[in-house]
Amino acid sequence: MRALEGLEERVDLLHGTDATGTVEEGGVAFAVDPIGGQKTGWFFDQRANRALVASLSKGAVAPGARGATVLDAFCHTGGFGLQAARAGAARVTLLDRSEHALATAMDTARRNALDDRIETLRGDAMDTIAGLVDRARRFDVVVVDPPAFAKARKDAPAAVRAYQRLARLAAALVNPGGIFFAASCSHHVPPGEFHEAVLSGIARARREGRILAITGAGPDHPVHPMLPESAYLKAMTLQLD
Repeated sequence: MRALEGLEERVDLLHGTDATGTVEEGGVAFAVDPIGGQKTGWFFDQRANRALVASLSKGAVAPGARGATVLDAFCHTGGFGLQAARAGAARVTLLDRSEHALATAMDTARRNALDDRIETLRGDAMDTIAGLVDRARRFDVVVVDPPAFAKARKDAPAAVRAYQRLARLAAALVNPGGIFFAASCSHHVPPGEFHEAVLSGIARARREGRILAITGAGPDHPVHPMLPESAYLKAMTLQLD
């Protein structure tokens, strides 16, 4: 919009020299960078879903086990994975293509004394997940929360195929009895099509299971009945056999 008005494109602080700060959620003080990070540096809409995954991480392992192993793919600054670690996960793998996001996540891990249970993987999440499948890696909890696959309505069919492929690959990483969480923030992909893509991907991975929850954004992100795009966030939580 600035370009249309013939204005210079830049990002400036109106006051001070440092915009970084912290967001406290789920017992973790997260480092946020509103300028260098995506959007505002923090995705508030997933708060309730992160709490759900963290609570399920406690019960995602056999009785007497030392704690869940968690893969947080497309992790950004580790919102899902680090809260799972705080809840008792034994080992958390954070996967993202952004070096800055992973560095911010590890800063949070160190500040909260969680870094001894955290490892990072940098790379394209889809390709890296495929590599983990080839190496027969398995996790008790797998989270896939990608950026929007459909930027425009015309992208929706390709996005649905991408969600299906992602679910197929990610489901193969889940230990029997483990938890699989998948989300979409593409408002051009309707909830029903996203849910069907996830379930189809799981079936193609030859896995069975049950839906534990179908959710969306937190209650502070209300859905307007005349604005279907306000229901942009869709999520499914499943336990796989």
